[in-house]
Amino acid sequence: MIICPKCGGSSTEVNTTRPRKSIYIWRSRTCKDCGKTFSTREYTLTDLNALIDSDGLGQDLAADQVDEIVEDLING
Repeated sequence: MIICPKCGGSSTEVNTTRPRKSIYIWRSRTCKDCGKTFSTREYTLTDLNALIDSDGLGQDLAADQVDEIVEDLING
């Protein structure tokens, strides 16, 4: 779920999607509640792990963080 940085609304629409030469997909979004336009970056878990490893944090930490995010989403 994408949350609007201005109003906290969770209803957004995608305006533009662009794959980047690096390892993410860039999207321009607009909040349907307040009209704020903002951008997001989307990474695959494999690519995100590679980024984290390059910072020396390790894949175990990344897996733990993903587990926590999924748990938060399930439990609300």
